[in-house]
Amino acid sequence: MTPESLAGLCGLAAGLGALHTLAGPDHYLPFVVLARARRWSAARTALVTALCGAGHVLGSILIG
Repeated sequence: MTPESLAGLCGLAAGLGALHTLAGPDHYLPFVVLARARRWSAARTALVTALCGAGHVLGSILIG
């Protein structure tokens, strides 16, 4: 696999991941509600969301 094709594949995966997240409110709405209810800062919300997203991706990779 050439570096160009690997970069293209990574870009495609990132784009599809973003579309997947935006298409389903069940992927972001719980974080919005939790952050508001617990009065989290934007930084803490972003950190928790990123950690959960990484777990989601790693779990999907392991299943695949």
